[in-house]
Amino acid sequence: MGDNQGREAREALLAVLSSAASVGIDIDLLCHLAAEELLSEDAREDAKPYAAGAVYEIAMCMDCVIGPV
Repeated sequence: MGDNQGREAREALLAVLSSAASVGIDIDLLCHLAAEELLSEDAREDAKPYAAGAVYEIAMCMDCVIGPV
């Protein structure tokens, strides 16, 4: 993914997480469940090489939305 596409994907994830938080969804739980799915043995084979980086991005975006606790 190019720099622009990566930035666009991150901004999209931030918007989704922010919207979810604004309607009362537990963002911490949502992000942890997404990370578990990405790292599970049942994950898509084509996604496995990107799983660790994706989990990192989820964590960074979660921190931006939740802020310091």
